[in-house]
This record gives sequence, C-alpha cells and structure tokens, in this order.
Amino acid sequence: MTVLYINGSNRKENCSKILNDLKNQDDKLIELADKSINYCLGCNTCRNDLKEYCVIEDDMQEIYEEILKADKIVVATPIYMNHITGLLKNVIDRFNPFSWHDDLLKGKTIYLITVGQMNEEENKNIAINIKEYFESIGEFMGFKTIFLKNFTSGDIETIDNVTKMYGDYEQIIQKLKEKIKKI
Repeated sequence: MTVLYINGSNRKENCSKILNDLKNQDDKLIELADKSINYCLGCNTCRNDLKEYCVIEDDMQEIYEEILKADKIVVATPIYMNHITGLLKNVIDRFNPFSWHDDLLKGKTIYLITVGQMNEEENKNIAINIKEYFESIGEFMGFKTIFLKNFTSGDIETIDNVTKMYGDYEQIIQKLKEKIKKI
C-alpha cells in the first residue's frame, strides 16, 4: 500500500514534523514549499488530454504522478486566515484535470491534519470547515475524506512545537498511523 504525504505549509516545522513522524521509510513526502507550482489558468485543456495532466510545465506534473500512484494521501496544513494555506489551495485548484476525469481519484482516501495557532477547541469549527471543503471536492472527484487530527502549535517557534504542546505526542502519532493503515 502506497501512502503519499503532502505538507501544505510554507515552512518545514510542525506539519513537516508530524508527516515525517507518520510516514514509513517507503512512503513519499512532498513538501509544497520546495515546489514551483503555478496557478491554474482555467484554460480547460486538461478536459481533453490527460497525458501531461496540464499544459503548465511545473512541479505539479510530479505531484499528479505521485497522487495517481498512491492508495492513500495524507495532507497536513497549518490554518491560515481560517482556512488551508494558499500554497495548498493552489495545488487543489490544479486538481482540475481530475475533475474532468473523475475516475482517476475514485476510491482514494485523503486524510487531513490541521495545525492551528489557537487551541484545539478554538480551531474546531475551522477544522470542520476545512474537512467539509475537502468532502465537497471529494464528492465531485470520487475520493473519500477522513479528518485525522486538529493540532495546536501554540506560540513556541521551534520545530518541536507539537511535541512540546502534547505530552502524549508519540501515542497520538501511533494512533494516527493505525487509523491510516486500517481504513
């Protein structure tokens, strides 16, 4: 079973740490901050020809290939302005080829992890909105969405924010790994 991990953050801190802690050695992690991904042009060329997925030649071509190879996709995003990052939204906009050929994502599962500055209770409604956003796209494109966890990062500015915020961090990661495997 192939799992693709996508870090929707502009930085390699909390989301990157969580995904690296979740993934197995053979799994693939894509750090969107390292990729050059242009905006969707809305040209709909992808409607007719999926050989190259999109007429824009950038790092999204690699992401398309990895998405198609993966059985499961785990996406982690910080909460920016009460939603996902612009970087991740840009990638989702580039899912347009999948909307014209919805059988390509059919049967895949996308797992969501959010990381917000506020505490988990304060982020709860925002996380629900993000989950519903992915579910609505999933209905259209044929993938299933499962919300895994809403973390809080607090105000600590180190790569270990999450582990410092959660005394049971390792147990949380183990439970998330089991959920990903099971479903």
